[in-house]
Order: sequence, then C-alpha cells, then structure tokens
Amino acid sequence: MKKIIAIIIILLTLIFLYGHYIEINNLNVKEYIIHTDKVPATFKDLNIVQFSDLLYNSNYNPKMLDNLLQEINDAKADILIFSGDLFKSGEKYSEQDLNTLKEYLTKMEATQYKLAVIGDNDQKFIDTYKDILYESGFKLLDNANMLFFYKDNTPINIIGLTNLDNINDLLITDTPYNYSLVITHKPDNITSLSKLNIDTVLSGHSLGGIINVPYYGGLIKKAGATNYINNYYKVNNTELFITNGLGYEKFNFRLLNTPSINVYKFANEE
Repeated sequence: MKKIIAIIIILLTLIFLYGHYIEINNLNVKEYIIHTDKVPATFKDLNIVQFSDLLYNSNYNPKMLDNLLQEINDAKADILIFSGDLFKSGEKYSEQDLNTLKEYLTKMEATQYKLAVIGDNDQKFIDTYKDILYESGFKLLDNANMLFFYKDNTPINIIGLTNLDNINDLLITDTPYNYSLVITHKPDNITSLSKLNIDTVLSGHSLGGIINVPYYGGLIKKAGATNYINNYYKVNNTELFITNGLGYEKFNFRLLNTPSINVYKFANEE
C-alpha cells in the first residue's frame, strides 16, 4: 500500500511539474479550413490568424512572447485577429510592461488588417488597452463592423462584439454581402448569435478549460464559457471556433491543453 501511495504521489508531482513548467510554455499552431460557398473564390487565398487571452503579467516568460511573435509572423496573416484579454485581472502594470506589449504587438505583421475586440479583463484597463492597440497598428472593433473586400467586388462583413446590444444593426450594410464573420471574446454568445444567420464566430476566453480530459474536453468552466469550452462547435448553421489562448489566470498551469494560435483558410465550394 505504501508503495502504491508513493507511486501516486510521484505521478501527481510529475504531472504538476509538466503542466507548470513545460506545457504552459509551449505553443501550438492549429489550422482550420472553413468550408463555405458564400465567399468569392478569391478568398481561398486569404489567411486569417487568431490569437487570444495573452493575460500578460510582469512574470511572463519572455520566450513565450518571442515564440508567439515568430509563429504569428511565420503564419503570414492577411488578417490578424486578437480576440481579447490582453491584460490579467488584478495586475498592476509598469510603464515597462506596457512598452513591452506595444513592442511585440507592433512587430506582429498582417498584409491587410490587424483587428481586435475587447475582453472582460481589458474593460478594467480600457483607456490603456485602446492606446496600446492604436499605437501598435490594431483596429479595434468595439460593437462595430467593417466590410472587407479581397480581390473581388463582393465583401464579407466582419463584426467585432463587446456585447450583444446592437448586433442587429451591424448585420445591415449599404453594400450587399453573403458571408458574416463575428469576433467576440466570450464563446457562450453563440447561443444568441446562432439565431441570426451568422456564418462563423471566432472566440477565446475559455482557455480550453485549463485541464483537457481526453474524450471529454475542457474541465474548468468560467463565466462566459460554461457551455462552449473546446475548439469547435456547430450551433444551428453557425460555426464556432475557440482558441484556447496563451496565458493563465489564477495559476500558471495547463494540462493536455497547450497554448495555441489558430490559422483559418477558406475552401470555396462553388
């Protein structure tokens, strides 16, 4: 019995060390194909890269930032999307911290646009958040939309949501479009969005459930990601992609849930 207890303690210790020191500092690139006949054929060349939930703090591993920058620029984004939570709740940021964030965000490259939405933690630092985005070349979509034309006369409608207050207005445009892409920090918003004939939603916030259990998915739920935690769902006719983000909240630990960025390409089915 003592031997079994000792083995269990050793295994738990190894799991803790792995999640605390190794997996949390790795980075995956997840690639997805969006199959649709609603975008022009020229959009098959478009490369969308999404990252989320940096949750930056002064103890952040600088190698993680270097790896993130390298992977994002290697992905050669046409549109780079940050889906919220640059900041970590309860942190105090020095001028050096803010300069570090601006430096890395500025160096991130995209041929067309760098877009961002507001996460729940960003609300607490909203003026600073907006300043950093502006100075690093990101366009903030704060309950706003933009028609995006790409090698064609037919646009897609890209919508960034802070909340659901005026979503119906953002779906109405002077120029006709066939495809809508919504960026919203909290994935549980899909419950409302899937009723509005929206095609695709990109989210973050869930952190992949922190601990990923094989054949079950994310284990730890949080407000705004209680029903939708894992990488992909289809709700009615709306596809939801969730990146499990980069940082951590209360404790520096992930298990079978490596920090990641998402890369999307269109496959036109006409």
